Amino acid sequence: MSKPNRAPTSKDKPARPAKAQSTSPVLDIAIKGAVVVLVLAFIIAFALPRLSTPSGSSASETQSAASASSERVRSTNAAVVSFVAVGDNLPNETVGAFADKKSGKEDDGKYDYTPLFQYVKPYIQAADLAYIDQETHVGGNDIGPEGYPSFNTTDEMADAVVDTGFDFVASATNHSYDWGYFGALEHSLSVWEKKPVAFTGTAVTEEQYDRIATQERNGTVFALLNYTYGVNDYTESELPQYAVNFIDKNRIRNDVERAREVADVVLVAMHWGTENLMEIDDTQKELAQFLADLDVDMVLGSHPHVIGPLKWVQNSKGSGHQTLVAYSLGNFIADHDEPYDKNVLEGMLSCDFVREEGSANIQIENIKWTPLVFHSNADQTDFAVYPIDDYPDDLAKKNRAIDDKKDPKQWARDTTAKVVGKEWFEV
Repeated sequence: MSKPNRAPTSKDKPARPAKAQSTSPVLDIAIKGAVVVLVLAFIIAFALPRLSTPSGSSASETQSAASASSERVRSTNAAVVSFVAVGDNLPNETVGAFADKKSGKEDDGKYDYTPLFQYVKPYIQAADLAYIDQETHVGGNDIGPEGYPSFNTTDEMADAVVDTGFDFVASATNHSYDWGYFGALEHSLSVWEKKPVAFTGTAVTEEQYDRIATQERNGTVFALLNYTYGVNDYTESELPQYAVNFIDKNRIRNDVERAREVADVVLVAMHWGTENLMEIDDTQKELAQFLADLDVDMVLGSHPHVIGPLKWVQNSKGSGHQTLVAYSLGNFIADHDEPYDKNVLEGMLSCDFVREEGSANIQIENIKWTPLVFHSNADQTDFAVYPIDDYPDDLAKKNRAIDDKKDPKQWARDTTAKVVGKEWFEV
């Protein structure tokens, strides 16, 4: 990852038919009935939500071209799974020092990261299923908290992630092998394997590499796949074949097929894009279409360390399926040697996955993007993530990355509306 600003890297109605002139009451009634049928058919075809199903899919594979509308009438027996997702969990040594102090005694080798999450915790715990991108190793307390260029986080971070309520943890990033040759990857996997989460993206055995990470909620099975564009300082050929999931179309295609065999919903976490770029780059656009053509249900983007657009991408092969793509959720926990306003503006994506009783179709509804802000004070001793509506005005004015804004919170809302799309949240 590059090192800009020392940021942590890595309708019209149809014409009314002419009234029939008939001297036969029976014929007149028949014509009127036909008109009614035509009108009803029009209403059904155009006024109700449209569902589409990938051709050739089995019942367990079937997904709809999900609707973003929250106005659709939902039956009381629908199976609903609420979902939230956040971006890069990339703590450095200053965040580690904060966690050290919060543990009660400094320099005792113990850390408490839970205060970082306390203001988003209610939102995460309220969801049935929650996702986070764990960008750093939980590589052991012997290494300790480390930042740029080789990041490491102590074991207590895994405790904090679980305590906050996350269920899916992705780990394939450009920092996936920062300390890999020193046993950090092995240690990290040993920690996460003991936690009640579905972990994916890195592995130390072929069995872990081949495993499809799944979670079941309310009768719906979700699968998470995870890939990165690369790792820092190493080429793919220099690493064990199973160590890190790289973006490879053949691998992704095969994994999606395997995921469809065991899951109803397929989520794909992609570590991609251009750092500090809030627009979609060409590679993201091409890969998003590739994933949509595989009928993936949702793409969760990370790596740029700034937020990106949220868009539907239509399958171009004619299945009628749409994929919801969050091109970048931005940072989550990430401090900076030099403050950069766009890096502290983050996002939390929430939605409902809805399956009507007796239906194989699953729709994505109630889609919402909540702006988050990572708070860091002037001397880098106080940190936390705040949903924008819960961020105190006095703290916002002390955030060293946005303290020059006349109204930091309104800046955050306006920027989010411009980048993500104002249709996804209230400014």
